[in-house]
Amino acid sequence: MKPDPEALCPVCGSAEARTRYRITRFRVYDCAECGVVYLWPQLTDGEVREMFTRLYTEGAGSVAELKSYYDFTFEDAPDNPLVQLYESWLDEIERQRTPGRILDIGCGTGLFLAVARRRGWEPYGVDDCTEATSHARDHFGLDVWDGEFSEFVSDGKTFDAITMWDTIEHARAPVGLLGASRGVLAPGGVIGISTPNQRSVLDVVAGAIYRLSGGRIVQPLEKFYIEQHFLYFTPDTLRDSLRRAGLEVAFLRRELTDLRRLTLSPWNRLVLVTLFALARMTGLENRIFCIAKAQPSDGEPG
Repeated sequence: MKPDPEALCPVCGSAEARTRYRITRFRVYDCAECGVVYLWPQLTDGEVREMFTRLYTEGAGSVAELKSYYDFTFEDAPDNPLVQLYESWLDEIERQRTPGRILDIGCGTGLFLAVARRRGWEPYGVDDCTEATSHARDHFGLDVWDGEFSEFVSDGKTFDAITMWDTIEHARAPVGLLGASRGVLAPGGVIGISTPNQRSVLDVVAGAIYRLSGGRIVQPLEKFYIEQHFLYFTPDTLRDSLRRAGLEVAFLRRELTDLRRLTLSPWNRLVLVTLFALARMTGLENRIFCIAKAQPSDGEPG
């Protein structure tokens, strides 16, 4: 079945796609041209803004297991699993680039920037959720910018590192976002990205249940394909999107969601522990972390 004629691929703009799944509110498409997986219809900007307000203030969303997920974004404490994750990502970034100016796109409550500042980075951030940016200013003392990155004014500044943690999957035009980021990247600078891995054990198992049930059992898929994520990357389709924006991967690894951040019943925890063990053995982890750099110009060393 052909997709809705308005459901163009967010990466390459193609209208050629096949329907991967039909779930309650959405269809999940595979782009026939670039291979990226995307959802249709998309939420409006207002719906996305309202959803993130509820997530930060109430933990309310369509996936009950994520109720506590955002609770970990408020405090810079050494036993916070999100702080531990940010420290590990900064370890990798600092292997590529010494601390300088860092811009976090989708900075939320500012926790990542607070961690980066402790390590010697000069922090800048932008986010469209005022409830989150208020915490960044009031609790962490950060000077962050309210609004969309497309409207962000850098005042001529360039950045030694730009980060997008769980951001690119929300982008309506991901290549444009990456290209604009490249435009304010200092020479030799890096871009850090984290995003769900579409080629994960969660898709494999939930997709098998969907197909075996003749498309009637969709609940497992709806734990992974959620309304505020417009598209889902694999390592290969992420590399392709970066290439389209004049960037290339300097480092990439697959990761697993830290179960400490989820609200889980004992049974659900056992299921995920088992699935994640299988993912480690098969390379089907549910997350991607990568660091990208600008592609060298003609005549520049690679």
